[in-house]
Amino acid sequence: MNQKFAFILFAFMAVLALLFGRVVYWKVAHGAEFEQAVKNQQINRYDLVNAANRGSILDRNQQVLAVSTAVYNVALDPLLIAEEDDAEETQRTFETLCEYFPDLKMEDLRYHVTLDPATNKINTPTHWKYLVKSVERSVKEKLEKEDLLGVYFEQTSKRSYPLKTLACHLIGFNNTWGLEGYYNEEMTGIPGRSFILYQGADTVTYQDYAAEDGSTIVTTLDYTIQQYAEKAVADTIAMWPAQNVASMVMDPNTGEIYAMASADTFDLNDPDEPLELADEAFVETWNAMTDEEKSTYLNQTWRNFCVSDTYEPGSIYKPLVVAAALEEGVITKNSTFYCGGKITVADRDINCHLRSGHGTVTVEEIMAYSCNPGIIQIAQKLGAEKFYKYQREFGFGSNTGIDLPGEVNADGWGMHELAAIGPTELATMAFGQSFNCTSIQMITAFSALINGGNLVQPHVVSQIVDDDGAVVMEQSTEVVRRVISQKTSDYVRTALKGTVDYGTGKKIDIPGYSIGCKTGTAEQGDRSRDDLWTLTHMAYFPAENPQYLVFSVIHLPEGYADGVQTTANMTKQLMENIIKYKNLEPTETTEESTVIAKGKTVQMPDYIGSSTYHVTMDLEGRGLNYKVVGTGNTITNQVPKSGTEVEVGSEVILYVAKSEEDSGTVKVPDVVGKSYTEAVSALQKEGFEVIFEGEIGNSIVTEQEPKHGVSVDKGSEITIKLTKKDTPASTE
Repeated sequence: MNQKFAFILFAFMAVLALLFGRVVYWKVAHGAEFEQAVKNQQINRYDLVNAANRGSILDRNQQVLAVSTAVYNVALDPLLIAEEDDAEETQRTFETLCEYFPDLKMEDLRYHVTLDPATNKINTPTHWKYLVKSVERSVKEKLEKEDLLGVYFEQTSKRSYPLKTLACHLIGFNNTWGLEGYYNEEMTGIPGRSFILYQGADTVTYQDYAAEDGSTIVTTLDYTIQQYAEKAVADTIAMWPAQNVASMVMDPNTGEIYAMASADTFDLNDPDEPLELADEAFVETWNAMTDEEKSTYLNQTWRNFCVSDTYEPGSIYKPLVVAAALEEGVITKNSTFYCGGKITVADRDINCHLRSGHGTVTVEEIMAYSCNPGIIQIAQKLGAEKFYKYQREFGFGSNTGIDLPGEVNADGWGMHELAAIGPTELATMAFGQSFNCTSIQMITAFSALINGGNLVQPHVVSQIVDDDGAVVMEQSTEVVRRVISQKTSDYVRTALKGTVDYGTGKKIDIPGYSIGCKTGTAEQGDRSRDDLWTLTHMAYFPAENPQYLVFSVIHLPEGYADGVQTTANMTKQLMENIIKYKNLEPTETTEESTVIAKGKTVQMPDYIGSSTYHVTMDLEGRGLNYKVVGTGNTITNQVPKSGTEVEVGSEVILYVAKSEEDSGTVKVPDVVGKSYTEAVSALQKEGFEVIFEGEIGNSIVTEQEPKHGVSVDKGSEITIKLTKKDTPASTE
């Protein structure tokens, strides 16, 4: 028995010694490794990244356009719950979570901590399982007070756009589009972190490193003016559907953009959902699209037309040609030219919009009347080499450098190299055809024309302010180069007042305010088609010292008809709103700038063969009244005859007939001076639809479009402007 006991004792001691030796071996050979593994397990259980808030985007008056706020992701630690093995506390935790977040299901929560018989592990063997994302701080703080088992909160950030669609193309989203993309690095902050740190063998401390929020972007935008611009765009495209309608407002002296608006808006908070889905008819179309088609549609919607789309600018380019010719001394402000209704260049006749011609015209009148033969003769004096030089100097064919992504330079879009500019190319380029540009290029070039001759770099951000409130970047006016002299700029800026006083821009006249402008109507693309047009309007005020430059574009309107669609309405609407908003004082006497001294006479041009629309505008510019006899838009006779001296205020009789190109069938009656009820009755009697602007009560019609005497299709829309009887009426 003693021997057996001794053997058992020996065997026990031997096994114990072996186990002890094994422990010593693991401690010596792998102790540090196992200790680190245990520490890592603890650290990994509590290692949270706290996202930094993205910097805000503000307008020039500190109105918030984009902002980020701290939100929290709710996470569960299934391994910890399994280790604690506290059924009562686990039940309380799951019930509380389901109470706060109804979308969570009790069976789903239990699944995470349920043992899988096949693996002998819980179904979610991890220390981190997201349950709910982007929870507000108030909810997070309430849950923390509940002291739930194995529930953690990860701080993250939520981007929101409180004004939804406002300036959507310019602000952008997803850190890629618009300002969000261009200034992504500046607005991205540095994440913080919370974790366990071991000091020595077993001393544990919790380390917290706060996140550093990104810098705030202060833009040059004016929230109110941006609203006005977007309203003008929306009203215009609703009246005249088009591929796009855009409007910009800029300080021509500094390059600051006050507003940049275009059609096809979207909600920045949910850019993947087109606003058109509110229309049930579009929902069916949208659902029928492939993913690729939807992607193409959305990308076109998000695209910033003002910096990324090109078109032929048309007649708004003419003043730049005049400025170049004056600068080079090939013409003077007193030079005159003859317009006979067309000009022959090489083997091609190029018409003026006034087919009967403008006769002898001055440099100012060429711009005011938008005379093609006149500007072609100026370009011919300038020559191809100098024309090309100034075109490039004004910035065409190059990026403006605006701080927005997606800008194109249009250098491959019909821009001619010097060697390719022949007589015909020079002639057509003179009135803004046969080459493309972007809206931002055009408004930047026009700024140089009227600001004293300096090409300034446009920009939409004025300051970048860090998280501590310090200004880390301030963007001031940057003059790229001087293009023309102060003298040339002063003349052109003043001369373009004539376009409003008696030329093609008369519709935007605002009594008491000095305004200069240039209008444009340009064919686009395939010249065999007659429905591809872009209409533009460049206006500035006060004309003596411009503070606001307004650019309006209607690009490829549907069913374009000469004299129907116009950018004048949106341009004037925007200017009037800016004047009221800024409380700008009148710069001229309150009498309308178009009133011509009583007793003055003018010489009658030859209108035979011309379009009624253009002739009526010309007559009003000369201070003459008119009466249209017949139906159609082609003038066949006139009284008085061409060359006759007539007194301002006299009536001219225009006899019209229908030509092959003339689709108009019903003559528009004259409703100016009538009340709303009288005007609607007269127009509806002829089969027209009526759209009105202004207030109905105690008002009279002060403007109508199309004008009386013009023939249009039955059922067409006629726009009338109503003005209060006790308010001075604005007439053309």
